[in-house]
This record gives sequence, C-alpha cells and structure tokens, in this order.
Amino acid sequence: MTPTFPLLLSLGLLACGGGETPTDSGGGSTSTAKQRPVILISIDSLRADHTTPYGYRPQFAPNEATMPFLDKLGREGVVFENAEATAPWTLPSHMSMLTGMHPVEHGVRSRKFSLNPNIDLVSNVFQDAGYHTAGVFSAPFLHPVWGFHRGFDVYVPGPAYLGTKEAAEALAASGKGETVEAMHHSSHTDDQTGEQVIDHAIQWLSQNDRHEEPFFLFLHLWDPHYDYFPPQDYRERFLPPGEGQVVGDEYMKLDRELSQQELDQLKALYDAEIRYTDDQIARLWQQLEEWGIADDVIVGITSDHGDEFLEHGERGHHLTLYEEVMHVPMVINAPGLLPAGTRLKASVSNRDLAPTLMELAGMPAWTDRSGRSLSTLWRDQDVDQEVVMDLLRPTRKIELRGYRHGFEKAILNSYSRVFTVFDLEQDPGEQQPKNGSITDKTDPFAVRVLAFLEASQKVRHKVGMVKESTVMTSQLDELGYTED
Repeated sequence: MTPTFPLLLSLGLLACGGGETPTDSGGGSTSTAKQRPVILISIDSLRADHTTPYGYRPQFAPNEATMPFLDKLGREGVVFENAEATAPWTLPSHMSMLTGMHPVEHGVRSRKFSLNPNIDLVSNVFQDAGYHTAGVFSAPFLHPVWGFHRGFDVYVPGPAYLGTKEAAEALAASGKGETVEAMHHSSHTDDQTGEQVIDHAIQWLSQNDRHEEPFFLFLHLWDPHYDYFPPQDYRERFLPPGEGQVVGDEYMKLDRELSQQELDQLKALYDAEIRYTDDQIARLWQQLEEWGIADDVIVGITSDHGDEFLEHGERGHHLTLYEEVMHVPMVINAPGLLPAGTRLKASVSNRDLAPTLMELAGMPAWTDRSGRSLSTLWRDQDVDQEVVMDLLRPTRKIELRGYRHGFEKAILNSYSRVFTVFDLEQDPGEQQPKNGSITDKTDPFAVRVLAFLEASQKVRHKVGMVKESTVMTSQLDELGYTED
C-alpha cells in the first residue's frame, strides 16, 4: 500500500484534539550544506544481552548473528556497554528518549497522561533548524494522542491499522472498543512491521529528493515485542524444525507454565525477530549508500526496554526494574565525528541519546532538562553517569524508582518502603540483593541514592489528561497495561 503522509498526519492530529499544526512544509529555508542528516532508531523490547555487539550467540543457531548490521555500526562508531532505559515499558521510555527527560520529570509515567504542550521534542530542535523532519511509529503507545507528533513535518504509523480515522478516534477514547481490540491484536501478531516502517522511511526520503537536504528521521521498530511471530525463514534459521514447534503467543499466556525447553524455544523466536529487524535497518542503509549519503548520516540506535524470560519469575516487561528489562543496547555512528571502534563502560541513560545527537549535529543544547550529551565520555574520560529509572503501576501497587552509578544499583519500592541494593560487577544477574529500609541513614550509598532521587523528584512538569473508554481499558488490561 502506498502511504499518504498528509492524510495520516491529519488523523494523528485528530486524536490529539488539536494542538500544534505541523505541515509537510518540506523543511525550511534555513538549512545549509553543512547540516548532516540525523536518524534516531528505537527498537522496541530489545534487551542488550541478546544482541551481537554485546557478545550474544543464539542457543540453537550459534553461527547466526542476531544483529550483524548493528555490530558493524558499533565497530565503526561508539558502543555504550552499560546503557539503561528510563522505564520498563514503551510510553514513558520513548517520551524520555525524545525529550531528554526522565519519567518523573516529563510526567508521562502512565498512559493517562500526555506531554505538557510547552515541552518540545528533539524533532522540534531539528525542525527549528530548518531540517525536514519525519517520524514513523509501529505501536499504539507512540500515537500522537500522547504528544509524540510534535516537531515532525510528517508523523505516521508504519502499520496501516494505526493510521485509520477509527484508530485515532478509538485511542482518543471515543468508545470504539472493537477497533482498539483489533489494533492491539494486530500490533502483537503482525510479523513484518519493520518492513512497513522502512518502506515509509525510504518513500519519504525519496519524495522530491528529500534525502539530498538535511533531515531528521525517527523510526520506531516493533517486531521484537511479544508476541514472537517472525517470518518463517527467520524462524527456521533460529529455531530449526527439529528443535520444537512452540507458538510465539505462548510466551504471554501467563496461566500456562513453560518448561525450560519451551522457554529456550521462545527465546529463539525472539532472536529471529531481532535479526529480521536488523536486516530491515541494513536495507535502509543500502538505500542511503545508493544515494551516496550513508557516510554523512549521524545515527543513534537504542531500545526502550527489554523482556524478561523468568529470570526473576516474570515474563514480558512493565513489572520490574531488573537488568534484563532495563539494560538496553545503545550505539552511535557518525563518520568523522566519533572515534571508531570505541566501547564505553560508563553507566549511561538512553535519555541522553537525543542530546548527544543534537551536539554532533551542531544543534544548541537543551538547558531546561536533565538530559545531557555524552560526548565527554569519548572526548575526555569514560566516567560513570548517575542514571534514574522509574515504574508506576498504581492498580498493582507498583511504584519503583531505580538508580545506577557504575556497577552499583538500587531499587526503591515506594509501597513496601524497601531499599534493595545490587553489586552488578559481582552479581550481574541480580540474584543476591541487599535489602534495607529506605529510612536507613547509616549506609552511605543509600544516603547518596535517596538524595539523588529526591532531587530528581523536584523537577516535575504539569501533564495533560488522556481520556479513555472503559472498553479500551479492558482491552489494554488483557495486554498487561492496566493503570489507575
């Protein structure tokens, strides 16, 4: 299907109930030949320890690489070995990724809240500098209703089912429950959303030879998110027929107990989804090379969170702040601007990716938020950064705040008032917790963590409210996303 960008954008604005009015204006007259194109790619549900740059080898296909192209970009750029997501689920983590703010700071900690209209995104920065700007998303939680469309000349869904008028109205709580149900079912079972997203991106860059001018492109790739239904040829590469016939949706059938063998098979399907996604990114780069601009592109690739495979008794995400969910890959490639082959060990947050890309592109830095460029880590010294993580799920009585500095990590449970500390160097699997009360003032690390998190709580922005129908609430509950 040939996408119609202005139409889909107008539907996104309908879902937001107004607000800014981005237009497909073709960038701006302020662009210069010195401005380099920038691409920000988020791969949903991608945990670092299942990717090639982080040393992973698939169990059933040890000679296959899950992400050979990301590995290539990393070998030619910078790999952040200890990058953390800001939240263990799609909505708040992406809001942090695009605003340079942690979740408490921007306030979109629940799907009930939309971004303050006075807060700009990284797309606004590039749009104001005269760049063409486009975003392509592939999951309901990046819909414009939460404010993700700001600063984009074009902001469209890759999958067709997210771009209809009915989808926009349903996500804005008009009560079309069957539409919401079908939309979420499609998002979990569609086996080729990556191809659709990349097709949109290439078409947009092709129109009016837009690739010849400065552009900022945000791509959200969804396939590694459960359920695990990779294309058949990828399934057979990572889970040979003789190794089992497990079905991808069995992963989230929580009433079904999984054997270790079945769990391993589901991991293989997850790996297949990851490789499919990596191949789609490589396809985009092949087109950039054909246009002769691949070496000009500044690109940052990361994830919003990972998935749990019962390491701590849970499946999926949106439940804990353990490393299997929070440790994400992060790679930056910018030929001529970065020391190729650099691997940084410092603890960092994917909240800082956008500010880093902005600096590399010569954009002015944000001064009104906590996100900072990480360029000092490769220019001066590889020094650990203080990282904050957040999870709020009131109906399940879950409110967790996480902190990491180097290999020291702490998780605070606001309901139980328990303060848990991990030494990730000695205990990378977080199996040996040290528990205490958050009122304990005798532990220097605890005192430092509490002081940092208390300070981070003081910077809060007002948020908008997103209305939601009872039917939509019911359907999201089935997907594990219930909130108050």
